[in-house]
Amino acid sequence: MAQNIVIRWLQACSTPHRQRLASLVRSSRATSDGSVLDAMAALLLAECAGDLGMKPEELATLVGDPRKVGREAVLELALAGINWSSAA
Repeated sequence: MAQNIVIRWLQACSTPHRQRLASLVRSSRATSDGSVLDAMAALLLAECAGDLGMKPEELATLVGDPRKVGREAVLELALAGINWSSAA
């Protein structure tokens, strides 16, 4: 099974970068369909694409199911935040 490229990108980010991303994600607002989770996922996909020198649409075509991949990335970022909290 292929690993989520966005999760691999998150894992490669420095702690300060992940903390900045977490701050951005926390400030996300609901999308037109009312899903805050999907807004968070879209933000992470856009940030990842930018860091990889791509447009979000290009990354979306590579990942297959951008909604699922983005949601997994939000979960990964949340779990990393739990680890930061327990280390403090």
